Amino acid sequence: MKFFIFNPLYSFPLRGEREKYYIRSGSRWPHSGIKRPGTLPHYLPFPFFLAYAAAWLLRDGFAVTVCDCVALDLPVDRLLARITDETPSAVFFETTTATISRDLALAADVKKALPGTLVILGGPHSTVYPQSILAENPAVDFILVGEYEETLAELAAALRDGKPVSAVKGLAHRDGASAAVTGPRPLIDPLGKLPEPAYHLFPASWAPDPTVYWDGFCQHRPAIQMHASRGCPYRCDFCLWNQVMYSNGKYRVFTPSRVVDGMQAMKERYGAREIYFDDDDFTINPKQVEAITAQITARGLDIKWSCMGDAINLTPELVRKMAGAGCVGIKFGVETGSPRLLKSLGKPLDLGKVKDVVRWCAAVGIKTHATFSLGLFDDDMESVAETLAYLEDLGSDTIQVSVCTPFPGTRFFDKAERAGLLKTRNWEKYDGKAQDVAGHPKIDLGAVEKLRARALRRWLLRRLVSPGWLLRQVRYFLRVLRGLGPAFVFSQLRAIFEEERLISGD
Repeated sequence: MKFFIFNPLYSFPLRGEREKYYIRSGSRWPHSGIKRPGTLPHYLPFPFFLAYAAAWLLRDGFAVTVCDCVALDLPVDRLLARITDETPSAVFFETTTATISRDLALAADVKKALPGTLVILGGPHSTVYPQSILAENPAVDFILVGEYEETLAELAAALRDGKPVSAVKGLAHRDGASAAVTGPRPLIDPLGKLPEPAYHLFPASWAPDPTVYWDGFCQHRPAIQMHASRGCPYRCDFCLWNQVMYSNGKYRVFTPSRVVDGMQAMKERYGAREIYFDDDDFTINPKQVEAITAQITARGLDIKWSCMGDAINLTPELVRKMAGAGCVGIKFGVETGSPRLLKSLGKPLDLGKVKDVVRWCAAVGIKTHATFSLGLFDDDMESVAETLAYLEDLGSDTIQVSVCTPFPGTRFFDKAERAGLLKTRNWEKYDGKAQDVAGHPKIDLGAVEKLRARALRRWLLRRLVSPGWLLRQVRYFLRVLRGLGPAFVFSQLRAIFEEERLISGD
């Protein structure tokens, strides 16, 4: 059997030489953006699930073709032409809420062009609504529910060997005239069952170069994105990935030796100068982090790295060890400046400690990026004011403030639905940016957006009169210039500012 695995690009023109596009596979927060036609997004996450799935199929002896259309800026018509030329036995791609109508139209187009090709879907939206999607879309043959790499491999083996697919856990399939979902699939544990991601097939089997993927937090090129773990023990009700793809399951890790072996391989194979660990939370387990840093140091591995983590379990000693092993950046989610809201989220974060972590990191040259979420279900104007006051006082190097989207499959969505707050089921509007998909029981989201913009301005003004913060930014900027090169730095800055300008031109 031959599989064609892809990440489709959906873009459509806007007035004034602009187009809207969607970041999909690889992002825990699927969202839309605006760019100029013919350019790539300034943020390109590596589609890990697709890469693990491709590698697992290869390991089991299947032929696999990969095409990440987002990273190639490849429109749907050219994707369809490529699929038709390849005539695979099956195609597989992920769905998201904002793109589901286009995903299903694409599935129908594939089936029309190649009636004998199986169409398999996965990803968050189809995980939430597998039976209705199968019932209403005859072009879709199977849906993989939740974490899907092992499910896809078992389905492929069953199809190849002529065995009943009903024995494959985590699968939605047709059972006569109705749609059926088999029993839930346990999470992959130990995580070491996963093969190394098929970096060598991305962004396309015929044009492999995993260094095209980019997170703007990185400070050196080439940079490669990796995972050291999966999952998160915390239960934030707005978090899509942990609830839908992992069912709030066990936090799992790769062994430290596998992680550092991977770092070394990325350096040797692709010339990586920085690794970005795009984990759900890299720093949950201090012993795991210490073991990774110890192996990096023991091997004398000269490579920089950064991570998505949190401030909960960091200590001054651990931060120093991380810096000594090459860590140059940590992102962490604060979410709110309200102790009441943190408690309701089940996130045991000490807001005072967050400020300590920022200082510890600054002392050893680790850049910090703090993220906040407004419009949480239990937010009120008092907690919003607490959050904005807190972030204005936080001396992190950069900051991000988002307004929450209630994605289907999350408890946030369920709460909004039960309270009668959903304004639309036009899924295209659930693009991670719109604020008109749901009301809020206690706050005016329009007013919050204005407060958010004002708080960001105030945060920046306070930083600009802080000599210590300014000196750090000069040092980091010089480090970035050396690590990325002036041309790339200014092209990225231009793309970011251009997107903001294009958005404001709506």
